[in-house]
Amino acid sequence: MSLAHRLVLLLAAALIAAVAGGCATTQLTSVYRDPDLSRVPFKKVLVVFQHRDPQLRAQLERAMAAEIANAVPAHALFGDDDVRNPDTVRARLREQGFDSTVIMRLAGVEREVRYVPGRLYAAPAYYRDPWGFWGYGWRTAYDPGYLREDRIVAVATNVYSVADDKLVFASQSETFDPSSLREVVRSVVTAMSRATGEQLRTRG
Repeated sequence: MSLAHRLVLLLAAALIAAVAGGCATTQLTSVYRDPDLSRVPFKKVLVVFQHRDPQLRAQLERAMAAEIANAVPAHALFGDDDVRNPDTVRARLREQGFDSTVIMRLAGVEREVRYVPGRLYAAPAYYRDPWGFWGYGWRTAYDPGYLREDRIVAVATNVYSVADDKLVFASQSETFDPSSLREVVRSVVTAMSRATGEQLRTRG
């Protein structure tokens, strides 16, 4: 086996490993950014994931707090009844000096079936004579293509300034093939941080 052939095979193996171990990707399908976003300090941020299951809500709020700098999960301050009461939440946030809040909720989960076309994979070879071409043919493999089902998780995220109850950032996002909702949260926060010019800072 030639050196060129071995390099091609190693590259193919690396690509397969990268695909197999790849992370979910998130894209923001729509974004609203208010000019006042840059004036929000984000020094004390309440993070909320709106979900009917209290245990899952707490898990996802902890995931949000682990990703967003200076964040406090809502379940640490509010019981299941209190967190649903806007007046109670508003009063406590101002009392405790919060400057902003990040609210996430699931907007939908879809499945999309798409066709992945096949590709021709071949190691380079010289075939000036029939035997070179013969060897080239044996080293060629064809992937006939396949159907793939993707899971798309949509999340709506709003960011508010507590001082004036103002919406300063909003987005709709789609995350493709996440392994869990925690991974969705991490991926959405990363995308949001880029979209806000890192005004909403991530930890680390």
